[in-house]
Amino acid sequence: MHAVNQTQEKYPWWAGNARFIHLSNTFIVAHVAQAALIMLWAGAFTLFELAVYSPKAPMYDQGLILLPHLATQGWGVGAGGAIADTFPLFAIGVIHLVAAGVLAGGAFFHRDRLPQSLTNARGNATKFDFDWADSKQLGFILGHHLAILGLGALLLVIKAKAFGGLYDANIGEVRVVNDPTLDFGTLLSYRTHLFDVNNLEDLVGGHIYVAVLLLLGGAWHILVPPFKWVQQRFLFSADGILAYSLFGIAIAGFAASYYCGFNTLAYPTEFYGPPLELKSAFLPTYFDPTKAADAGYSSRTWLANTHFYLAFFFLQGGLWHYQRALGFDLSSVIDNWRQGRAEMSDNPTLAYQNPFHSEPQPLLDVRYGLPQAELPPLLAQEQAFEDYLYHPSQGIEQPSLATANGVRSTLYQTTYHSHKQMFYRAPTPLAAGYGRRTLGRLYEPAKVAKDNLDYPSSMPKVMYEPSQNAGHGSGGHSVKSRSGNADGNGSGTGDSAPTH
Repeated sequence: MHAVNQTQEKYPWWAGNARFIHLSNTFIVAHVAQAALIMLWAGAFTLFELAVYSPKAPMYDQGLILLPHLATQGWGVGAGGAIADTFPLFAIGVIHLVAAGVLAGGAFFHRDRLPQSLTNARGNATKFDFDWADSKQLGFILGHHLAILGLGALLLVIKAKAFGGLYDANIGEVRVVNDPTLDFGTLLSYRTHLFDVNNLEDLVGGHIYVAVLLLLGGAWHILVPPFKWVQQRFLFSADGILAYSLFGIAIAGFAASYYCGFNTLAYPTEFYGPPLELKSAFLPTYFDPTKAADAGYSSRTWLANTHFYLAFFFLQGGLWHYQRALGFDLSSVIDNWRQGRAEMSDNPTLAYQNPFHSEPQPLLDVRYGLPQAELPPLLAQEQAFEDYLYHPSQGIEQPSLATANGVRSTLYQTTYHSHKQMFYRAPTPLAAGYGRRTLGRLYEPAKVAKDNLDYPSSMPKVMYEPSQNAGHGSGGHSVKSRSGNADGNGSGTGDSAPTH
């Protein structure tokens, strides 16, 4: 897993599903509630379209999108594509509403009766606990999804063979498909023009193959964990799985838009209107060249364009989550791009600046020394300094009021000489090499004075006392100097000096 999946703080506040990354049961609650909303919309909108439907106008000219699907499956349709019985349509709408209530109850049950993470659950519920890095458990969940999709494809086959059949646009009636195409070579021939199928036998036979492949694939993923090469090449993370899911929905959306725009067997003209054309001058757009719909846009136009642009945005969402799964944060690239544009402007107003150090930072393993500079030459104007830390520009010449380098009326001219700027230079390498720890001293010790320095000798001890000679006047005094001998007694000479 990548760091973006480890910490939920990496997701913005509006990424609501990020709260469920490590809560398996809450994740299921959100998905079941979403399925309930889809069922609610399908049932309510079916009843709404049935309420506004008018048999006097073509179905494609009334802005209907759900009733044409039900009519294509043969529910309540008579000869020529006319709606003969509306009760099946009403029943289907009600069934979807009931299913929405059941799914909502299931979501409430999971939220109220089970812990937020199925790791702490008891019984069979723990089988559906998962971790995004657990490829085996994710394959187990993928298998169930594929099995459900296979059952959906199989339901269409059962409807075509046993429950009234499908609407055949070639004859304009609903008929049972008793002999679907099972020849693999015939179906394989559609690999280069898959959207050009033009008969119900091939259409139903293709659904049989799809149902079988989905059921077998679901059983395989449930029983067999992913191989090593799959684990190495696929991204097993929250963003990675979501990206793959969005890619699959985008492919289905693009296929549906193409089918709806051009195929008249799966989307009969009686229910959806005439086939469309595609223009892409600025944005790809399906349009009706015949303008058959008086309301402006036919049902085919609405569905084809809606499927295309929804698929386009699903594709962008898949790319967004895929780059997050790779550990690439596009938002930082955008911020750096904006910062670069601000720095290139004449008067930049920077929202922030990248931190930097204006001085070299010390390294504990490196010994530094003072820059070794050479003394400047006597003729500083003629020769530039070498290996000096810095020096001002030199070589200032007196301007010529007449012409300087071909330019007249020049006030002054300055000549700059190139020089080297050196922040620091290492001392002479020691035996251990530059930048390595050695047993030598980091700093030079203080020098001790030598014995040959000529300092003055010390003076003997001298004692001063007043003179006892009164002959020098009443106010005068004399001072005797006595120097002690080696044994501490006086010398006895007692020289005296007059005082002034």
